[in-house]
Amino acid sequence: MRVFGVFPVRLTRSSVILAVVGVLLIVAAAVVRFVVVPSVAKLPTDLDVTLEFEGTYNGINPGVLTGSATEVLSQDVPIQATRQVLAEDVDGDTEIVLRQDERTIGERKPQVTEVRFAVDRGTAEAGPAPDGAENVTSAEGLVFTLPVDPSTEEGAYTYWDQSTMQATPLTFEGEDTLGGRDVYRYQSVAEGELADPNAMGLPTFLPKAQLAALVPGLEGLVAPELLAALPAVLPTLPTSIPIEWTSKTTTLVDADQELGATIAGGSTQEITGSLDLGVTEVDVPFATIEVYSTDDSIEDRGDEVGSQSSLLSLVGTILPIVALVLGVLLIVAALLLARRAATRTAQPVETSTSASV
Repeated sequence: MRVFGVFPVRLTRSSVILAVVGVLLIVAAAVVRFVVVPSVAKLPTDLDVTLEFEGTYNGINPGVLTGSATEVLSQDVPIQATRQVLAEDVDGDTEIVLRQDERTIGERKPQVTEVRFAVDRGTAEAGPAPDGAENVTSAEGLVFTLPVDPSTEEGAYTYWDQSTMQATPLTFEGEDTLGGRDVYRYQSVAEGELADPNAMGLPTFLPKAQLAALVPGLEGLVAPELLAALPAVLPTLPTSIPIEWTSKTTTLVDADQELGATIAGGSTQEITGSLDLGVTEVDVPFATIEVYSTDDSIEDRGDEVGSQSSLLSLVGTILPIVALVLGVLLIVAALLLARRAATRTAQPVETSTSASV
């Protein structure tokens, strides 16, 4: 009679090696998925993003305020602008980011502004600066990008407006495709007093002589009765007339649906000057400045973010799956080799037993 049964596993050198490599691959898959990927998904430590914009300026010629120009109104003056965002330092999960904006209106001298933020690498929101960090703006909310896998829920984000130094709600406005990437469109509206008029080349006082030169160009900008009263009021005014500036900025952010990176964006800023004329204050719509990303900039950003997405997919999905599958296959192969070895060892015993029955 032949005896059948389950043979014990016999580990060989080959089966041990296969099993160890298989386990290591499974562990590596887990490490990549749950340790490396969250790190890669954060704001990169070598952040270097450049966005190009174009648009128009409509409003009062700033040169009129200083006496360097006689033409009061400027219409559809072309604007060229660049925004560069660079990582300067990293302290744990906080990254010091420099945001540099350069804007050229017509033939005027370019205006350059620089501001530094302490940004959480995970949430992309501005926060307190780490100890020792200098010249960092105390800000709140998002300052240039959204986090990975951005939310479309109401109230999920606020966006920082540097002109008025405040964070306002960022609302989801819909979806689009730009630069070959699917994007979410967000919008924020910030309104308030200009925090630093000098940064925009705006004076805080207007010489009375310049106001007199400005009056003819204000037709249609202020109430007719106020405009008619100005010639009589001018002699009673001080030599320098205080100006208070307010800004209303509608900001658009087109963020990649997967990575949250800004593919395109723009803004419409309405600036108003309030003149203290003693007996009354006159609000003068000063300028409307509109800019949006250039087509070339959108395509470049789409390509950049597409490459980052492919890398993240490779590291975060493909490699862990491949490593896991290979690991399991190697362990299965190790078990099969061990079983085969045990079978070969037990075969003579089985033959002897069968012959004796």
